[in-house]
Amino acid sequence: MKRDLKTEILHTAEQMFDEFGCTAVSLRNIADTLGISVGNLTYHYKRKEDLMEAVMQARHTRCKALPPPSTLTELDAFFRAVLERRSRGLLIDCRSCAEAREACRLHLLAVEHLGELLSGALSALENAGLLRPDAARPAAEQALLGMLLMARPAELLEGVPDPEQTRRCLWQLISLLLTTQGQAELDRLP
Repeated sequence: MKRDLKTEILHTAEQMFDEFGCTAVSLRNIADTLGISVGNLTYHYKRKEDLMEAVMQARHTRCKALPPPSTLTELDAFFRAVLERRSRGLLIDCRSCAEAREACRLHLLAVEHLGELLSGALSALENAGLLRPDAARPAAEQALLGMLLMARPAELLEGVPDPEQTRRCLWQLISLLLTTQGQAELDRLP
C-alpha cells in the first residue's frame, strides 16, 4: 500500500505542535519523527509556516463539521479546553512569531474558528431557551472571544495566566444573558 506522506506529515506536525508548541518544533524535528529527509518534507510543505497553515486549515475544516457546544456543560468543556491550550502557549499568537504577517494570517484562522464555535454555541443555547435574545449579544461574544484568546485584564497586568479565574469570568459575562432556566443550569455546573 502506498504511503500517504503528505497526510502523515500533516498529522505528525499537528500532534507535535499541540504537544510542544509551534515555535518549539522545526521541520527537522517533524522529518526525524517520520523517518524522512527534510527535503522530502519540504517537497510537500515548503516552509514551516505553510505547514502551520495547513494544520490550522485541517483543524478548522474538521471542527466546522462538528456541531458547536449546545449545552452549558458542553460550553464549559469548550472553555476549559481552549483556556488549557492557551495556558500551555498552544494557541497561535502574533506576538510570538518573527514572521508577523504569516502568524497573523494563522491567528485569524484560529480567531475565526473559535468565534464560529462560540457564536454557534450561544445560538444553540438561545434556541434551547437558556439564553435570552439580546441586542448586546454580539458585544458579549467579542468580549468572550477576547478573554478566551488573549486574557482577562488582570492577566495582562500580572502576566500570570489563571485559566480557572478566566473561566469564572466568562461565565459571569454569560450569566448576564441567561434566562431563569439557564441560570438554574449554570448553578449546577461544577
